[in-house]
Amino acid sequence: MFVWLIEDEEMRLNEAGRMLVDEWKKLKNRFINIEIDEFVVMPNHFHGIIFIPDVTVGDGLVPSRIDPRASTRVAPTIPNIIGAFKSIATHRYIQLVKQNLAKQFNKKLWQRSYYDHVIRNEKSLEKIREYVIENPCCWEKDENFMS
Repeated sequence: MFVWLIEDEEMRLNEAGRMLVDEWKKLKNRFINIEIDEFVVMPNHFHGIIFIPDVTVGDGLVPSRIDPRASTRVAPTIPNIIGAFKSIATHRYIQLVKQNLAKQFNKKLWQRSYYDHVIRNEKSLEKIREYVIENPCCWEKDENFMS
């Protein structure tokens, strides 16, 4: 996704990058009981921390906050959340392309999978938050760096 300019070690988001931020923040309205923590849009990837409460998956369905006719699981899974984010963001990105506000892309906007990690304690959470926050300043050293 073409969302970038890193300037003075900070992300400068274009229209597509701002759209990603908007859709990421909306996830907490789409999925009941999740919390969005630190996140950052990078030139060709995204980092984000999601909190999911300690409830049993499949406890039943509850009405969606967005559409009362729809329902959602009490405890959504990471694949549910990331799948929805990628799908909605792709749809919105295509709209931006049609409005000449974003660059066209060839075939796939997202990679097939994603990396996830269960954060088990406060120390790990703080370390991962720091990594997410500092990611833009380390972009030139990143294995995915593209100039």
